[in-house]
Amino acid sequence: MDLQKIRELIDVLMASDLAELEFAEGEHKLRLVRRAQPGPSRKQAPASPIAAKNAPAATPAGPPAGQVLSPLYGIVHLAASPDASPFVQPGDKVHPGQVLCIVEAMKIFHEVKADRSACIDEVFVTSAQEIEAGAPLFRLVPAD
Repeated sequence: MDLQKIRELIDVLMASDLAELEFAEGEHKLRLVRRAQPGPSRKQAPASPIAAKNAPAATPAGPPAGQVLSPLYGIVHLAASPDASPFVQPGDKVHPGQVLCIVEAMKIFHEVKADRSACIDEVFVTSAQEIEAGAPLFRLVPAD
């Protein structure tokens, strides 16, 4: 099992509400378990050396103002199918919960939704582009 596949599985687990994920490939078996967030009075060691190596550095809460970031590594889809219209385009007004795009990871499709009413100012990615977790997808500006 290669390191990139393990990273993808960690991203899938972190982007979901699953508590654990088990994956088998040939003779290799991997079990990832999400631990409860530690309280302010105790520190918790990472679950594995891989998790420690790939753990994100401490960052401010949330993405830069107005940006929608990818929740995980994968392939971005800006439309439901290759011949369909894009979910959103620059200038479109969006509302909370509206699908902006889909990120495909390990044949699982994750909808990226708007978290507020806004207007799409810029699209930073193209359809079928490979993206990293945390990559900027869209810039939102307040709706008029």
